[in-house]
Amino acid sequence: MKSFSVRTKDAVARVESAQEKSCCQRAELTAAVLGCGMATLVGGEGICLCLRSEHAATARRIVRLIRDLFAQRPVLRIVHAARLGGRTAFEVRLSAELTQKVFRACGVSFSAETLPKHCLLKKCCRSAFLRGIFLCCGTIADPESGYQMEFLFSRERTAESVMRFLRAFFLVRAGVSERKDAYVVYIRDSESLLRLLSVIGASSAILEIENVMITKDARNRANRAANCDAANIAKLVGASDRQLRSIERIRQSVGLEALPEPLREIAALRYEHAEASLEELGQMMEPPLGKSGVYHRLRRLEAFAASLEGKEGTVTP
Repeated sequence: MKSFSVRTKDAVARVESAQEKSCCQRAELTAAVLGCGMATLVGGEGICLCLRSEHAATARRIVRLIRDLFAQRPVLRIVHAARLGGRTAFEVRLSAELTQKVFRACGVSFSAETLPKHCLLKKCCRSAFLRGIFLCCGTIADPESGYQMEFLFSRERTAESVMRFLRAFFLVRAGVSERKDAYVVYIRDSESLLRLLSVIGASSAILEIENVMITKDARNRANRAANCDAANIAKLVGASDRQLRSIERIRQSVGLEALPEPLREIAALRYEHAEASLEELGQMMEPPLGKSGVYHRLRRLEAFAASLEGKEGTVTP
């Protein structure tokens, strides 16, 4: 079964690039170059650009972008590299001539570390750029395990530039951390996550996350209610047990007949109904008594029982 991250990329990759303006296509391709591009030396040609992704739909989308922008179709091949842990990857290889055209159009080079201005000027281009970096170097955690999106870069300055881009234009709480030989831009709150998914057109992922959030909230509410009920029951049982011990102490010391009629009545009811709540005890009385009245009488019983410790039965309740 596909992971949540792959399902989200599948949906984002289906956004129709041919219907977008050329400036947006250029911004998305720029993100691909920064996110998954690498320089390769090809004998007889020179330095060529290679864009690698483990997501097949992303590789095909890169091919379409290049075809739409430059009317050329680059080479797409499948590789099984040991350095990738034996996983399958898809490489889009450009000729040296096409590489130079892409660099000029995107405003980047092999040494580029910051974001070109053309990706930042328009709202539509910013959205396209964000979609590109998500497809090429982004991952998103399963919402059941937490809310987190990450973008992996090989250069620290590129990661910091993307972090500032996310903070400035999308108002998300993004950070950068180092992981082995790479730099990770991370977002770890649900509000920021939903905002970014909305920008890149991942509506199905938004619905899935919101469903998980609703389920988690309902589960938490149920757990809090159960814990509260358990605490109330424990409190009720503890109070009832304490009151029964007080009544028994009075009975053995001076007898319940020594109590005034109101206290004698509540003592008898508590003795007969050990598990009843204060409200239920009050309803059993004639005339009925409120919770505060029942509580006050039981407290008087406990105080009287406490006063009998080590004394003769001459204390007035």
